[in-house]
Amino acid sequence: MTKELRALLQRLDNAKQEVRTLIAEDKTAEAKEKMDEVRSLQAKVDLQRELEETEARSLGGKELNDDGNVEERDMQELEKEYTDIVLRGIRRQRINDEMRSVIKEYERRAVMNEGNTNPAAPDGNVGIVVPQDIQTRINTLMREWNDLSQYVTVENVTALSGSRVLETDADMTPFADVDEYGVIQATDNPKFTPISYKVKKRAGYLPLTNELLADNDANLLGYVTNWIARKAAHTRNVHILAKLQTLTPKALADLKAINTVLNVELDPAISRSAVLLTNQDGFNWLDNQVDGMGRPILMDDITQPGRKLCKGRPIAVVSNRNLPNDTTTGNAPLFIGNLKQFLVLFNRRFFELASTSEGGDAWRRDTTELRTIMRDDYVQWDAAAAVYGQLDITPTP
Repeated sequence: MTKELRALLQRLDNAKQEVRTLIAEDKTAEAKEKMDEVRSLQAKVDLQRELEETEARSLGGKELNDDGNVEERDMQELEKEYTDIVLRGIRRQRINDEMRSVIKEYERRAVMNEGNTNPAAPDGNVGIVVPQDIQTRINTLMREWNDLSQYVTVENVTALSGSRVLETDADMTPFADVDEYGVIQATDNPKFTPISYKVKKRAGYLPLTNELLADNDANLLGYVTNWIARKAAHTRNVHILAKLQTLTPKALADLKAINTVLNVELDPAISRSAVLLTNQDGFNWLDNQVDGMGRPILMDDITQPGRKLCKGRPIAVVSNRNLPNDTTTGNAPLFIGNLKQFLVLFNRRFFELASTSEGGDAWRRDTTELRTIMRDDYVQWDAAAAVYGQLDITPTP
């Protein structure tokens, strides 16, 4: 942003404030007169902004500095300014025209590339995306909350719907023998499977008390970030588990049955990269199995302390509350396979935030409600890449 645009924005903001003051003092005639100046300044701001955006496009997305020279603005500095504005919006504090210009610049450079077209937020409101540095923090926290999306294929998309063509694991014929000077014949072609997606909006809101809003930026940001991470991880886990449970269940009576799945029922390439996903009861059963010498079947993963391996494959554990046993047999669920081949999570990047102190119960409770929106879709790719086992965890006599 050039100094000319900053100066115009400051003049516009001051003129608007004068109009508000005149209206409050019941000086209608003077307010109308001042509004003519506001309209004139707004027109100048729009023209100046359009001019700078046109020049920036012609310069390959670079900005002009105060001297009119080409300058790529430091993204970290822009990120910090944008984050401060987001926190102001959450607190329902006023957002002036200069702040709106920061929002627009940030979204143009960091968000518009992802297909997002959110308008600038009005005063005291934030209807904009979570900054990228906070996005990284949220994704880190989601891993700590056992986000199962780390085990599936995640494809970031920019459109609300679309399709992808993925190669199908099919039988191949070998290359044909060719005599010297012989004619090389055509070989079989790879087979592809089209996969369509249509991202869905998933959202929730969080009431924020005035005490929390009055706290420092770090505490407010930490609280909001942690809440988004927990809700997002749980949302993803529910949909991933629902897709896995569409498979036909297969009874697994003992360790030999698990070995058969790994050795025979799964393709060797799938088996080598397989994961065992179960609940607490299933993990407890596995963890108590021993070989003929009394040694535990499960081994510690030296690369990730606390995680166990079964025949060299990692084990992912979900709580019994979120992945219960079969209500009829009492068997524990055990999914075995390469989940990255089984499921594709189409993720339209960036969480969106909006806040209000007037809608919902916020007005009655004198709080601010923070709404978060995420968009994604879950599509099965290769059903043969995973087996849905039901593990008999009945204690042996």
